[in-house]
Amino acid sequence: MLRNPFDEGLVEPDQEFDAAEATEVEGTDVSGRLELTSDEDESVLTYIGNERHAVPYEALRYRLGEKLLRIFPSGHSGQIKEFQIELPQWSISTHSYENDRFFRLQVAELPKGFNSIYAFGLGINKSYRGFIKEIEDQTECTIIRFLQKGGEGASPDGSTYRVTLERFDRYRAAVERNRGRGQSAVQRVNDAEAHNTFKDLLHSKNVDPKYTTHPVIRAITEEVATGHVTTVEDRVTLANAVTNAAPKIAQEDPQRLVKLRDDIELVSLDTLIAEFESNLKGPKANSEPHWQKFFGNNHFALQLILSTPLVVEKEQVTVKSQGLDGSGSRIADFLCANPVTRSVVLVEIKTPGAALMRPGTYRGKDSSAVYSPHDDLGGPIAQVQSQMASAAEYAMVLFPGSGFDTVNELRGAVITGRASSLNAEQRDSFSRYRGGLSNVTVLTFDEVLERLKHLREALNTPPSQKSGAALSNDASCIED
Repeated sequence: MLRNPFDEGLVEPDQEFDAAEATEVEGTDVSGRLELTSDEDESVLTYIGNERHAVPYEALRYRLGEKLLRIFPSGHSGQIKEFQIELPQWSISTHSYENDRFFRLQVAELPKGFNSIYAFGLGINKSYRGFIKEIEDQTECTIIRFLQKGGEGASPDGSTYRVTLERFDRYRAAVERNRGRGQSAVQRVNDAEAHNTFKDLLHSKNVDPKYTTHPVIRAITEEVATGHVTTVEDRVTLANAVTNAAPKIAQEDPQRLVKLRDDIELVSLDTLIAEFESNLKGPKANSEPHWQKFFGNNHFALQLILSTPLVVEKEQVTVKSQGLDGSGSRIADFLCANPVTRSVVLVEIKTPGAALMRPGTYRGKDSSAVYSPHDDLGGPIAQVQSQMASAAEYAMVLFPGSGFDTVNELRGAVITGRASSLNAEQRDSFSRYRGGLSNVTVLTFDEVLERLKHLREALNTPPSQKSGAALSNDASCIED
């Protein structure tokens, strides 16, 4: 039913509509018609519904001299009573057209975010009412004027709040972006619900919604799935409480403490894997500082991929000081040590975007093609070998008071490139080259990712389903 503008305060009770002065605009829609009148320097469009008791209401005014469209929002009972929009290209002669979907007349060329169908009520789309509410909450203004540019803020008399259309469009785009994120979060929760609905019939495990690394989608997913969102402060308080209670839990319910530890490890590993995988491509794929920081924050990842109980002793360690001329220093990304076997591993971190093999063949073609290593691979290997030579010479300086005055075994490791970037022949050449290295282990970033995923599967496997066998080590792992 068409809203009664008198009831909503959009037309004053003593205001009369003079049909004799009205000029009917070409075309009507299924629920009403428009009539055009003139009021001094303004053109006035009035909408008249077809219902018997429908009251004509003034929908908009256009001030040609200022190129200003004035809209009187229907259905809005708040403080704002009028929108003014600067529209230099708008014309009263082509003010309306019939909507193809609803078969109703609508205002032509309104900015995105505005309701434009007369019968539904003009104004700002309900999805973007927060924009209006913020102005209502912070000011006493009753008019919002949308500018093409400049001059934002409240008018001197406090009646009008001026804001650019560009600012409103930024807000509108943000709302739509968040709507999409919300839909994505809800879909994640619903997908988990669908799986869990059939878990007994399909003999599958219960799953939780997939939590993305994006903070907004993650928070929305948590809200949908659990009914609440924990803040950073909440999580810190909870973590501190668990830490303080751990000794008591160990006495009262040791199995529960083990389960809690495993759950925390799984969540941490899930986050680690998601971050690692998302950054294999994109701007961070070629950033050495990013990957050095990643492994610096996650020392256990180095222990896992090198398959030995190493301790990260130092980061960005100088294994050879520079000469008097300022040249010749050698710096390793990580210096790792095994205090039991007195072995040391120097680790160089490169990037997933680094090349492994040269694009052109060295000899042969097709299945017999042989490729030589790219400088992005050969260079870091030579670099870590030189660091190893220096570390052996300066062991007492590198490990003062730690008992590592001598080193039983000194090895190197380079993490670089992606094996998935190679074709079959390049991969064969890479494997042969890597396998021929006697004291340097080369791992690609996608191999690191697979090892992290295998660890996640192992931690998530119930004890009853574990074979008891240790995770098999890759041929390229470092053996002590």
